[in-house]
Amino acid sequence: MSVSNQFKTITKTFIAVAAVSVVFSACQKKYNDMEPIELAALTIVHAGPDTQELDFIIGSQRANKDAFKYGAKIGYLGLYPGSSAIGVTEREKTKFLLTKNELYQSGKFYTTFLVDTGSKRAFLTINDKLDSIKVNEKAKVRFINTSPEVQTLDLAITGSATDIASNKAFKEYSVFTDVEPGESVALEVKDHVTKEVKATLPAMKLEKGKFYTVWAKGFKGKAETDSLKFKAAVYNVALKQ
Repeated sequence: MSVSNQFKTITKTFIAVAAVSVVFSACQKKYNDMEPIELAALTIVHAGPDTQELDFIIGSQRANKDAFKYGAKIGYLGLYPGSSAIGVTEREKTKFLLTKNELYQSGKFYTTFLVDTGSKRAFLTINDKLDSIKVNEKAKVRFINTSPEVQTLDLAITGSATDIASNKAFKEYSVFTDVEPGESVALEVKDHVTKEVKATLPAMKLEKGKFYTVWAKGFKGKAETDSLKFKAAVYNVALKQ
């Protein structure tokens, strides 16, 4: 894969917001006579079904500009490799609601999901492994279950007899799977046991060379108008060869 972005230094431990299409190579040096450092990259997703406004902290730096709300996603941030402390606080407060040390390796892509609520809040960090996947003529789709209440779930293309992902309990996820690109592809989340469709995504364009993350979120039994009701969401990352 070729370079698509370089990073701009912000602090010693937390450097640069890059475009979502970032691909790694040796990154910008702090001083001209220093060896280049290959960064790690982190995407952050708020999947904890709660109306509380938060800040996401990496080291001592706030990662979000606007309030970090349920459903929000922060695109890939460049990090120096090594151990970094991550945490969440109430918006513009200093007391941590949750903290954890994470290890990030050079040239690796990661996604951290904030899941569940209250005393059950947790971080789910996944190595995206985008650096090891060759872009081909297919789209890539994975599924993550971040809904605390539901049973195991499957992800499938509507009308297909084959699941993209199967039998995923809370905090479980699949690897990226090749899916045929299409101009109008509808995806559905099903109960693994009963095969009842629990949530659907509107038909969308799946493009070759793009990586799509579908995640189930929210609580079952909520009213249709409730922002915390169970549903599916999707985001994508485009990589260049």
